[in-house]
Amino acid sequence: MVVARGGYGFATMIIPIRALRAGDEGRIDIGPIVSALSAHYMVVIASRQLVRRVRLDTFDRRLRRAGLTLEHQRTASGERVVVGRSDPVPTLVAPAKDLQWPAHADVLPAGPVREAIAGVAGIRALMVVSDEKRRMSLLELDNKDAKTVVRVELDEPVSAGAGPACLTVLTLRGYDEHGRRAERILIGLGLRAVEADEGRETVAGPPKLRVDRAVPASVLLTSALRDFSATMLTNLPGLLDDVDTEFLHDFRVAVRRTRSTLKLGRAALPEVMRTRWEPEFKWLGDLTTPVRDLDVYELALPTMEGWLMAADAADLEPLSRFLRRRRTSERRSLVRGLRSARFRRLVMEWEEQLTRLAETPEGTDGEHMSAARLADRSLSLAYRRVLRGGADISDDSPAEDLHRLRRRCKELRYALEVFAPVVDKGSRKRAVAQLKGLQDVLGRFQDTEVHRQALRGFAGELIVEGAPAEAMLAMGELIGHLDSDQDRARREFEGAFANFTRPSSQRLMHQIGGGR
Repeated sequence: MVVARGGYGFATMIIPIRALRAGDEGRIDIGPIVSALSAHYMVVIASRQLVRRVRLDTFDRRLRRAGLTLEHQRTASGERVVVGRSDPVPTLVAPAKDLQWPAHADVLPAGPVREAIAGVAGIRALMVVSDEKRRMSLLELDNKDAKTVVRVELDEPVSAGAGPACLTVLTLRGYDEHGRRAERILIGLGLRAVEADEGRETVAGPPKLRVDRAVPASVLLTSALRDFSATMLTNLPGLLDDVDTEFLHDFRVAVRRTRSTLKLGRAALPEVMRTRWEPEFKWLGDLTTPVRDLDVYELALPTMEGWLMAADAADLEPLSRFLRRRRTSERRSLVRGLRSARFRRLVMEWEEQLTRLAETPEGTDGEHMSAARLADRSLSLAYRRVLRGGADISDDSPAEDLHRLRRRCKELRYALEVFAPVVDKGSRKRAVAQLKGLQDVLGRFQDTEVHRQALRGFAGELIVEGAPAEAMLAMGELIGHLDSDQDRARREFEGAFANFTRPSSQRLMHQIGGGR
């Protein structure tokens, strides 16, 4: 028996079993489905309506990796956001209104939906992954006592290019067996179950290059430089649109890795890479630094507010407004630079340079330096520079010495990454893990030094602007906290360096560096 029932909604506790699709990925005819289910249940057509379904995720697909889906659904009767999971847990639904994307998770309705998404998305904005018009039909299956025990949702495409029709069995809490029975009936009609990850968009990184150690070093270097270039161009639109701060961060990391690779490859790359391209990427790195620094300060403010004991978090509001104004100004300069003829020329000619390099993979002396030879030499040299730099540091060494050592550690880390295709994977991972402890201590020391100096400079400008004394006192308290953090990092340095240079670590790096 089939009846109609008004309304479209979800019970408080519903659990999707699995999605079903037609075997040929085509349309699904609702007639045979209703007929087959009617032999066992009273089938109630609860609703049929058009739905605009906007699938959302972060740029780096954090929700997908966590097994979550987030949809913003619009119908004639209103809007809602729906959180689904690959685990058999209830779907979360909340009413919404006038949401615009991209946006951060804090625009979601307060409650379970926001809590489920915010912790995973973090500081990354939610962006549109797909935007489709679908026809949604909701069938309710009632037992002989007229109690709804199962819901079946038919999701059909309307817009061109939308995904295939899909049928989902929604089991109400306490009626699991009825849900499994309905699924068996539908599979008997020729529908097939969709695996949890099937049809989800995947974000594949660049293919991992695996090369023979005897191939020209420039082949390996060119592959790495192409990957970094692709990362820069992929993040550029989000950077220009200011979607979230991570686009600029990832762009800068790719620029920094490009600069390090050019430096590592000087012995195997044409002279033009040093004379022309090293200065160009330095310009690009310098162009992006002011905005990134301000992003770091703004992102750190909530944590800094927690440091305050004598002052109140509200006392830092003048600093917060100052940072926003400064970032707006610096961002205008950044965007002008990224829209300039110089940057457009850099992008176009850099791609041409990499193409030429791939076609003529030879070194500065006209001979092929092998990837293994360059890797062994570069890793050995980078490691020795870290050893020498760390051994020269004493309790009286200025902060610049520790900063220089941090840069040397970064160079070693980048060398381990660039030459990964010709280095034993297990040895490289152990070396990176050992290096990380030293980098963490040096990073904390340097970050506190930079933040202290920046806060002093900001305080001077705020005094000129007439900021209240409460703001100055709060900033002074922050500087005092940073002083203590820096002292702790300084005291931890000796132990971290000793751990990095212990005999087993030196043997490992000796092995990775080809016995040099």
